[in-house]
Amino acid sequence: MKQVRRHTAHVRYGWVAALVIAAAFAGQSPVAKAQGLVPATDILYVGDASDNTVKIFRADDGRSVNGANGAFVTPSGGLRGPRGLLIAGPELIVVDQNVNLPFGGQISQYQLNNGSFAGTWVPKNDPNAPFAPRGAVSKNGVLYVANFVDDPDLGTPGQVLALAGNGDFLGTLAPPAKASIQFRPRGIVLGPDGLFYVSSDPNFAPGKPGNPTTGGQVLRFNPDTFAFVGVFIDDPGGPGQLNRPEGLVFGPNGTKLYVTSFRATTTDTDSIRIYDATGAIGVSLGKIDLDKVGQPRAFAQALLFGPGGYLFVPISNTGEVRKYNVGDAMYPYTTFITPGALGAPFYLTFGRTDSATLAYPDE
Repeated sequence: MKQVRRHTAHVRYGWVAALVIAAAFAGQSPVAKAQGLVPATDILYVGDASDNTVKIFRADDGRSVNGANGAFVTPSGGLRGPRGLLIAGPELIVVDQNVNLPFGGQISQYQLNNGSFAGTWVPKNDPNAPFAPRGAVSKNGVLYVANFVDDPDLGTPGQVLALAGNGDFLGTLAPPAKASIQFRPRGIVLGPDGLFYVSSDPNFAPGKPGNPTTGGQVLRFNPDTFAFVGVFIDDPGGPGQLNRPEGLVFGPNGTKLYVTSFRATTTDTDSIRIYDATGAIGVSLGKIDLDKVGQPRAFAQALLFGPGGYLFVPISNTGEVRKYNVGDAMYPYTTFITPGALGAPFYLTFGRTDSATLAYPDE
């Protein structure tokens, strides 16, 4: 029987003296120093769901840092289902879903200098541990984790959990019940307007044949008050539309929002949807097709801007990472990490990625 977590809307205090999450890891990655790489080289960390590892690569050319396999964090710390990744001072924070296990997820810590397990920040047996965590960001010493569902057997909506630096539960972000929104958050990012943007897959309901698997939303919240601000994108889905969104990130100038999207039918394409981020609601500006109709699929569930202003996209089913030039209307890409180097790449972070806005401080 699966254990179910229930989250109460209380606030704990006494966490100020505890570990405070760094807003962003500035400067050269300790791994780069340890591996003797050139000073300007950053590190790309990629969670691999196929073997429950986090693999590392050079940020300049995509070469593996730890040999052919590239495994930096191994399952030795109990990792099973790596999701969101963040740099917090000298540590890598990994949101772990504990896939196909009879208990909830947890949040683990690993040393950046050697990848060794440094303990659990929020253990799976904590009463406020997320059951099915996905993306995560940190802001002002608070970690926000998208918890996809609260009760996986019933398919009840989830919430974004707010956790202090010592793991204490601070509250939740979710639409009010009267909003009639089936909130199932996947990805989260802090926008240029200071609000959280959270992707949601409202049609997910396991064990119910015929339930729609298309459409998706992006909702906004105030990170300081936890208040629901409103729906930014509400798409019923279908071919050429937003379907089952997860990864979302703002472009370097903050005017566009990029969101991952699955295909709706075999006559559709997997894509990155692009939206105007300057208006009151999301206006579609087009999409980046990841595959072509009638050809092998290439789908993604996460994305991130990195060095040079390129959009880095892990392709989950081919084991590659692509680098897109979004400054070109044709959206050309180069293969940054070759197919097969990763089994099932998921969330990613550079050593210098901002842990709230997910922006990269390009030089």
